Amino acid sequence: MDQRQPARRPVAGRRSTILATSLVALAALVWLGFAVAGHLRSGGHHHHAVGESLTRAGTQPAGELLGGKLFTAWQLDAIALVPLILLAAWYLTSVALAGIRNPAIRWPLSRTVSFLAGLLVAAYATCGAIAVFDQALFTAHMAGHLALVMLSPALLVAGRPLRLAVLASPPKRAARLERIIGGWVVGIITCPPVALITYTVMIVGTHLTGLMDTFMRNTWAGQLEHLLYLLAGIQFFVLIVGDEPIRWRLGAPARWMLLALAMAVDTFTGIVLMMLGQPIGMLPVPGVDVDTLSDTHTGGAIMWFGGDGLMAAVMVVLVLTWLRNVDTKDAERSWLERAREATLAEHTSDAVVESAEDIDEDEGAHNAYNQWLAGLDNR
Repeated sequence: MDQRQPARRPVAGRRSTILATSLVALAALVWLGFAVAGHLRSGGHHHHAVGESLTRAGTQPAGELLGGKLFTAWQLDAIALVPLILLAAWYLTSVALAGIRNPAIRWPLSRTVSFLAGLLVAAYATCGAIAVFDQALFTAHMAGHLALVMLSPALLVAGRPLRLAVLASPPKRAARLERIIGGWVVGIITCPPVALITYTVMIVGTHLTGLMDTFMRNTWAGQLEHLLYLLAGIQFFVLIVGDEPIRWRLGAPARWMLLALAMAVDTFTGIVLMMLGQPIGMLPVPGVDVDTLSDTHTGGAIMWFGGDGLMAAVMVVLVLTWLRNVDTKDAERSWLERAREATLAEHTSDAVVESAEDIDEDEGAHNAYNQWLAGLDNR
């Protein structure tokens, strides 16, 4: 009995975490429902009341731009908050389940913090001040774009949600998830050229066409825009900062190159916006008086400098991580030696090659090489 007791306590604690997480998520959803219902009752006479209650409940009049509301204004976007709350509950529950199913594995706290921070960034981009003003100010709209297509996806992917989903699942379901994640559908979606093209189409296609006028003026189109930006950002950054069990596992130089190409897309889009002769179509808001053309140019500057700044920050993190993890022994070997080892590992046994300090002297590696040659002779 005494030997079993220590093993039960962590399991009981994790189950308590699951219960507490579920109750908090349920309470948040109930509160959100009451908030939306209250806003709907207060504005039921308006023909846009239902849409406003679901997407902009709780918002206050914009007021003077130079006032504090430019930073403190808020709204309740229920359509965005519901999935964000459910994702937070799922992640915390999965961390607890992963600990129950794999007692020897301790999920890093940094990953949990990163994922939750990504959800908070998405919540602010849809409910914070930049969301309140995103139809009246293109600058606010652009700030929301950067948060949803770059900052939030990078933080979410750094939380390794796919790997966590596998660890938290029963064996059969985990095997099924691994097949799906490593399958051809996910492989095509996360193929580096496809991810880069998707990112380029989203950035260029939504900012330099008439679509942006629609997004600025139509609340429901803006909701779709938020979702598309978040998904495109996740598709791109899963290759850059992710360590998920997908087919594409890029080396450091390939990640740097993808980031550099994305920065070029941001720079091009920002410069074009700064040179536009016509402003982006914005929705007039009482109390907000702004030079729309100047605001459009400022939004382009935010895309250029803000987008490149975020990408550069990710690049710095990647370089520092690479420098910290680089193997001095591998760095001293020539590229030809590394190529020979990679070729032998591909055609024989990875375990044999990885365990060999010198593939020319190791007997196991030598036997594996001879078996490979014998197989070639028999063809």
